[in-house]
Amino acid sequence: MSTPTAIYVRISRDTEGMGLGVKRQRGDCEALATKLGWTVVETYEDNDVSATRSKPRPAYQRMMADVERGKVQAVVVWDVDRLTRTPRELEDVIDHADRIGLRLASVGGDIDLATEQGRMMARMKGTVARYEIEQSRRRLKAKHKELAASGAHVGPRPFGWDFDADRALVINPAEAATVRECVDRVLAGDGIWKVTRDLNDQGVLTSTGRQWQTQVLRRMLLRWRNCGVRTHLGKEAGQGQWDPIVDRETHERVVALLTDPARRSNNRGTEPKYLLTSVAYCGECGGHVVGTNEFTYAVKGGLRTDGTRGPSRTRVYAHAYKCPNADCLKVQRNMADVDEHVTRVVLGVLERDGVRLLGGDPVAAEAARERISALDAKLALTADQFADDVITGDQLKRITERLRPQLAAERARLSQAQPEASLAEYTGPGVASAWDAADVETRKRLLRLLGMKITIERVGSGNGRSYDPDSVTIEWAGA
Repeated sequence: MSTPTAIYVRISRDTEGMGLGVKRQRGDCEALATKLGWTVVETYEDNDVSATRSKPRPAYQRMMADVERGKVQAVVVWDVDRLTRTPRELEDVIDHADRIGLRLASVGGDIDLATEQGRMMARMKGTVARYEIEQSRRRLKAKHKELAASGAHVGPRPFGWDFDADRALVINPAEAATVRECVDRVLAGDGIWKVTRDLNDQGVLTSTGRQWQTQVLRRMLLRWRNCGVRTHLGKEAGQGQWDPIVDRETHERVVALLTDPARRSNNRGTEPKYLLTSVAYCGECGGHVVGTNEFTYAVKGGLRTDGTRGPSRTRVYAHAYKCPNADCLKVQRNMADVDEHVTRVVLGVLERDGVRLLGGDPVAAEAARERISALDAKLALTADQFADDVITGDQLKRITERLRPQLAAERARLSQAQPEASLAEYTGPGVASAWDAADVETRKRLLRLLGMKITIERVGSGNGRSYDPDSVTIEWAGA
C-alpha cells in the first residue's frame, strides 16, 4: 500500500518576491517522494515565513494536524532545518514517529526516525540549525545597533521623504507640507478623526498608496523621525541622516498632546456626537455623564393600527444625558434642554469676555483697534485732500508712506492680542454664527478652554416634565 505523504516547503526570506526558493524545494521533494514510492497527498507551503517560535506557520500547523488525524503518514522536506529550527518542535515530530510511525525523508540526507541513529542525526541537525539562528540574530542586532548609531534610515519609504539614488532620505516637499499641516491642526485642537477624514477627502495617500486610517495618522505624527531624531528599540539613538520636517520643540508638543490620557477623546477615531459626553458631571457620584439615544413608550388615545379606538403605545426615541455608573444611575436629563441651556451661557461668556478667556489681551486689542481706526481716518482724509487739490501728489505720497507702516504695525499688534487664529471667530458679536457652524468636537474644545465645569444635578420625581435651569450648574475659570 502506498504511503500517504506530505511535502513541506518553507523559505524564511523571499527576496525575489516570487516564491522561487519554495518552488525549487518542491521539485526536489517531489522527485524524492517518487523515488521512495510514496504518494504525495498534499504540499504544505510557508513562503517568506521564519521557523522561529515567535512567528506562526499556518501550513506547518495544518500539516501536523493532518498527521495527528492519520491523513499523512510520511513527510518529505528539503532538509530538517526547513521543517523546524527549534529543538522543541523537532521533539514533537520524533514523538509522532514513536506513537504513530510517522516517517521523515530529507533531500539533504536520509533520516530514519525509527532508529536511534536517525533520531540522533535529526537532533544534531536541529541543534546546528538553532545555533545558526542565534548567530544570525546576534549579527542582525549588532547591525541594527550600528545603523541606529550612525543615524541611517532602515525600512520602507516614510511619508514626507523620498529615497535618492543612494537610498538616503530627502524631503518630499508636498508630503512634508501635509505633515506640517497635520501637526498644526492637531496642536490647534482638531481631532485625529477629522484630519484623517480631510486627508482622504483631498485624495492624499500614505507612502504605501493607501487611504489614511486614524491609527496610521497618529503613528505618523508620533514618530521622532519627523524632527530628525533616529530611534532604536523605542529609545533615542542620535541625529538622523535626513532633514527634519518640524523642529524638536513642536514635535515634543505633539507627543505630549497625543499621549496625554486626559485628552483621550481628542485622539479618538470617530466624530463625537454629543456636546457634553465626558464633559458634564453627575451631581450624585461625580462621574462623567454620557449621551444616549433611548426609546420610551408614549401612550396616545385615538385610532389603533387594527382600526379600533382606544389608548395605544408608540415607541418614541429621545436623546438624553445620563449617568452610566452602575452604582449610581440617578441622573438623567433631556439632552436638548441641557444643550440649549449650556449653549446660551457659553455664547454669552464668549461674546462678552471671549478674547481674554481664549488667550488674548482685550486691553491691547482695543488699543490697537482704536489706532487702526485713527490711521484709516487719516488716510481717507489725505485722499480727499488730494482729490480736492488741497495737497499735491508728492505730499500724498509722503503722508501715505509714513502712515501705512504704522497701520501694518497696529494690525500686527491686534493679531497678537487676539486668541490663536482658529479661535478668533469665537469671540465678540459674531460668536453665535461661528458656534452654529462649528462641529461638536470644536464646541467641546471651547468648553474645555473656558475651563467650564458643568454639573447635572438629580431632580426628584415630583419635578414633572419641565426643565429646571437651576438643576444644571455651570462654573468656569473666568467667573
